[in-house]
Amino acid sequence: MAKKTGYFEKGTPIIDTKVCTDCGLCAKACGGQPLRLVAGKVEVDKDAALGCLGCAQCMLVCPTGAISVTGRGLSPQDVFDLSAGISRSGLDQLEGLLTTRRSMRNFTDKEVSPELIDRILRVAATAPMGIPPSEVGVVVFHGRDKVAELANDTRDALVRLRKVLNPATMALFRPFMKKSDYESVKEFVLPIADLMKDEMAKGQDPVLYGAPVALLFHRSPYAEPADPTIAATYAMLAAEAAGLGTCMIGFVYTFMERDKRMMAKYGIPKGNKPSLVVIMGYPAMKFKKGVRRRFASVNHWNGPEARR
Repeated sequence: MAKKTGYFEKGTPIIDTKVCTDCGLCAKACGGQPLRLVAGKVEVDKDAALGCLGCAQCMLVCPTGAISVTGRGLSPQDVFDLSAGISRSGLDQLEGLLTTRRSMRNFTDKEVSPELIDRILRVAATAPMGIPPSEVGVVVFHGRDKVAELANDTRDALVRLRKVLNPATMALFRPFMKKSDYESVKEFVLPIADLMKDEMAKGQDPVLYGAPVALLFHRSPYAEPADPTIAATYAMLAAEAAGLGTCMIGFVYTFMERDKRMMAKYGIPKGNKPSLVVIMGYPAMKFKKGVRRRFASVNHWNGPEARR
């Protein structure tokens, strides 16, 4: 049986034996879960341990269109021909996009069209999931008034949390917190809370920076924890490719997931966890230089012998 999902029914592959040539490509792509080649014939193993995951690879490699898969959010109508004018960007273009990207917190007054937002979401939906189908949801805030409401609610939730995390309670919690968590709350979260309260009282938006669009990603309990982060990254890159400026905001979900009022207000299903917010809009500044970033470490593993 395939991994349980929060939204979709199980996958069901069907083989049209009239057009199947038993070439075995589908079974090779599937890995025997549940398609397999037995005595030169492709069969569906109904007792396969994992069942059909709905990855669609059998449909995508079949040269005759003999296989159809339904369920887990998938249907044969979702398959399209890759030769129909679709081009791949080369590594140079991709590196150019990534190295010129900077987090943008200043936007022009130009609005982002609904059509462009839909296309960005369509691209983001191609993000790889731990096990398909996608268990990621998106809440779209289109318009500065809607984005500002999310920013204000985040501020209010943070202020409520700030009242709880006073010096007395922080001292009480300290023995039960990891050093890194304690330092993060004391040296980052609490100062952020005080800054937001002061800045928003002056009419500023230090939460979502007055952006015209915000996308809030969330995941079901059945999703891999990284899934919404990957989807948000795809959305960011799609927006950048469309000429928008973007910025990933991480702390909104930190307060939202602790505030049932916000979760209900913005339609986050019960049990789901909010994740990153990606703000976007037409950039109000242009960077003339880039900056080289590095990983904390890069180790090339040469096998156990290298450690002796």
